[in-house]
Order: sequence, then C-alpha cells, then structure tokens
Amino acid sequence: MAAWSSESSSTTGAAARRQGYLEAAGNGTLFFDEIGELSPHAQVKLLRVLQEREFSRLGSSHPIPLQARLLFATHRNLSEMLEEGTFRQDLYYRVNVMEIRAPALREHSEDVPQLAQHFLEEYAKLYRKTTARIAPAALAMLLEYDWPGNVRELENVIQSAVILSDDGAIQPENLPRAVLGASLAEAGDTPPGTSFEEQMQDYKIKLARRAIHECQGNKTLAARSLHISRTYLHRLIREPGDDEEAPLESLPN
Repeated sequence: MAAWSSESSSTTGAAARRQGYLEAAGNGTLFFDEIGELSPHAQVKLLRVLQEREFSRLGSSHPIPLQARLLFATHRNLSEMLEEGTFRQDLYYRVNVMEIRAPALREHSEDVPQLAQHFLEEYAKLYRKTTARIAPAALAMLLEYDWPGNVRELENVIQSAVILSDDGAIQPENLPRAVLGASLAEAGDTPPGTSFEEQMQDYKIKLARRAIHECQGNKTLAARSLHISRTYLHRLIREPGDDEEAPLESLPN
C-alpha cells in the first residue's frame, strides 16, 4: 500500500520525496473508503500500522509516529466476511472501535428527490445540458426503486439520465431498465409477455389516472401536476371507442 507511506524516487540522479497519505494527514483525519475490498496483503499492512501506531516511508526503515485519526467505511457486512474468512478478525477489532451505522438509501427514501436534484444540477452543469428538473413520472420511479447501490447508484442513474435527456427534464425513458423494471413490477397486473413499451404505456396510464383521482377529477390540474399537456393526458386515459377528434372543450373537467 504505497499510498499509506511516503514514497521516494530518483530521477536522473536527483532524489525526490513525496509524502504518502498517512504522513500528509498529520494530526488531521484520514478516511479509508470500502475497507471491505482490501486484499489480504493490504489488510496485513494496515493491521501493522494500527497495532504499532507508526509507519515508515517506502524504502526507509525510519519509523514515523501515526498521529492522524482514521475513519473506515464499507458497504460490506464485515461480520459475514469474518465467517467467510475474507476479512481478518484481528483487523476487524482494530477498525471497529466505534461503529456508526449509516442507513441504506431505501430506509430514507424521502431524501431521494433532494439528492437526485443535487446530482441533476451537478451533471447538467458538467455536460452543459439544459436539463433542470425530473418529470413526476420519473421521480415516482426513483422513489419506488430499492437502491441496492445506495447514493452512488442514484448518482450514476442521474448522471446517465442527464446525458440521455433532451427536453429539459429527465423522463422515465431516460432511466435505466433496472429502475423502470422495478416500477413496472410494482404496477402489477401486467399480462405475461407484454412488451417493454406496452408496460411503459400501462404505467403512464396508471400515473395519469392516479393524478386525476388526487386532483378530484380535474384533468387540467392533473395534467399540470404531471407537467404534461391536457391533450396528452386525455390521450393516455382515452378508452377504446372514444372519439379521437373530440375537442377538449367538450370534455368534462
């Protein structure tokens, strides 16, 4: 783990020295992300540092006291890894002095809209896109998804959706199939063998009818809440046999 030590190198006979992370951290805090992914060799090296509270620069035998506070994070279940023999027991007790459990994103889904909007603004700026909002149908799908990859997965989904969006808003069709599939499964009662496009259309119809119900039957307000035109809303909920050319003015609110 050269990143944990101060590295030394020579170029054309001149020696140059660069601090590693442990030395550069000084009296501050050093954060180790995904400690559950460390190789057995790296686990041994980290254990030695934690036990001896010192380290040495690469190529040097002179010990340097460890002064930094170390924080560790992982999405893996280290207790299960102990049983599997993939994580050292002695290292586990060294790093697990005080445990802080961060709940999975699915346990606080109320934060999804705010997080998604944050990532939207970040990547819209990065890719110079005009995308500024998430369509209600797409947001409903984000809220229904289980997010096994937590916030990182949400960020990845929004990044991809921003790249694919082209009308100023992230739409359901800009979301990956994993998110769409979960939402369509939640919608239920879809006949076996139904195509993906037919399932998407069925889900849009369910959203439209739900919006109309929540707006006490007022289609104008329902269309506005979904950020779609009233014409498109009528097209979604039109039953077979309805007059295709019926003017909206003749339709009840």
